[in-house]
Amino acid sequence: MSKTSLTILLFAITIFLGFYSMYRVSQPRILSESEMLVNGFVEYGEYEELRDFKLTDHNGNEFTNENLKQNKLNFLYFGYTSCPTECPVMMSVMRQIYDKIEVDQVQYYLISFDPEIDTKERLKAYVTGFNPEFIGITGDQPEVIKLGYQLGVERLAPMENHMNQRIISHTNHLIVVNQDAEVIGIFRGPFESSNMALVIKSLLRKI
Repeated sequence: MSKTSLTILLFAITIFLGFYSMYRVSQPRILSESEMLVNGFVEYGEYEELRDFKLTDHNGNEFTNENLKQNKLNFLYFGYTSCPTECPVMMSVMRQIYDKIEVDQVQYYLISFDPEIDTKERLKAYVTGFNPEFIGITGDQPEVIKLGYQLGVERLAPMENHMNQRIISHTNHLIVVNQDAEVIGIFRGPFESSNMALVIKSLLRKI
């Protein structure tokens, strides 16, 4: 091999290694269980399959376990449209996560704990106001409460605060469900979208 050919070969190898290193650095890393915990995510050791349920999305379509099998990851949040504090904060966080995760097979849901007030029209206006791709879910209250109970989400009876606002105290978790309709873990507060996005990228690499 001539000196010129050897120089060209070494130059090509150097360029390749440089681009490969940049590619590796840019790829999301699979986090350890402790790293996920530090970033607010509690991963379950054994995934739990969701029981059968039948609810309705904000367009009037049936919503069941099968809908969750259409996406690699599903994020379920139980709340209600007139919630004055926690729910709009979580919806804003989900919007930020959506902007940070550049994949199609991830879906975000708000499941209403207040179906008496949250009509499909009201729910649709609320969730799509945060992001047109978000989906609001409603249904018979016993069915919603049973699903929430399986997911470790509790709801108290509505009451009014000192400002005459309708308040429904509830567990403030973001539940993560995979494409087999299995609960794989939860995000617990405080919620920081950059940390959550880091965990989600790691989960997407694992599944």
